[in-house]
Amino acid sequence: MLKNIKSKQLSMWLQNNVNESKDKKYRHRLLKENKDKRVDIIEELRDIVSEAHDDARLRLRKVVDTSLHPLENEESFDPAQGYPELFDLTTLKGYFGEVFAGLIAENFSPFGEDWRVPVFSFRYHEIAFDQLEMYRLTGEKLNTIPGRTGDDCLAFVMDKSHKINKVLFCEAKCTANHKASMISDAHIKISSMNLIPVEVRRLIDTLKDYEDSESRKWVKSLRELYIKGTQNERYDLVSYVCGKSPVRSKTRKSWIPSNMPHPSYEGKRKLEAVEVHLNDVEDLIREVYRKVD
Repeated sequence: MLKNIKSKQLSMWLQNNVNESKDKKYRHRLLKENKDKRVDIIEELRDIVSEAHDDARLRLRKVVDTSLHPLENEESFDPAQGYPELFDLTTLKGYFGEVFAGLIAENFSPFGEDWRVPVFSFRYHEIAFDQLEMYRLTGEKLNTIPGRTGDDCLAFVMDKSHKINKVLFCEAKCTANHKASMISDAHIKISSMNLIPVEVRRLIDTLKDYEDSESRKWVKSLRELYIKGTQNERYDLVSYVCGKSPVRSKTRKSWIPSNMPHPSYEGKRKLEAVEVHLNDVEDLIREVYRKVD
């Protein structure tokens, strides 16, 4: 279970500009990096990213140690060694994009809601774990890894009675440059018609591994959502992290339309499109993940 991905430095690092449509069903948020402030947030980003992947490390380590603590037997090896910093940059960009979607949900309150991300689903990226195990056994270089299936990130609003009444579906993209096809693909995927995320059963299964009261509360609430079905409101979020801003900044400041949904979006729900313009995206990811080349 995630402890907290609230950031103290995010609002200082990223300049925030929001446009809202007249019917208030669409919001466009542009976050641009103040590069001078990057040094102040690196350690915090490292901590947040590390915590986002802690559950996957837990699952890997349970193979040789049934406790919820790091290995204590000096003769044992750590099955999570190299996770995820040994993976290729394409995989890490995907991971970073998913974590950033969660950061946006919890720190920028899309549509004014207090969203909470209980856990990420990185433990279900089986093909990545297979490659990590093959590297351990043979030392062969890890190849580019196909992305994980399912929802990229999910956030929820829970009322005082612990009932989930709002769900934020997040579709995340991350590129070192700019790819219009990524934006279109994200809006197509987020247009799905289901009100209950397919990822809910995975979140329940994940949180069952934790015995703290907060995790038990979330398991109960997510089970109710899963069983009872449509008694909730769905919101959509597209998060697009890129390393390039429009060249003609005076006439065009964003890649995604700021006053109406992207033409590829057919969800007809409340949608917030967030684009994050960062400098040297791959260098940042290498630094945050302590990437081993």
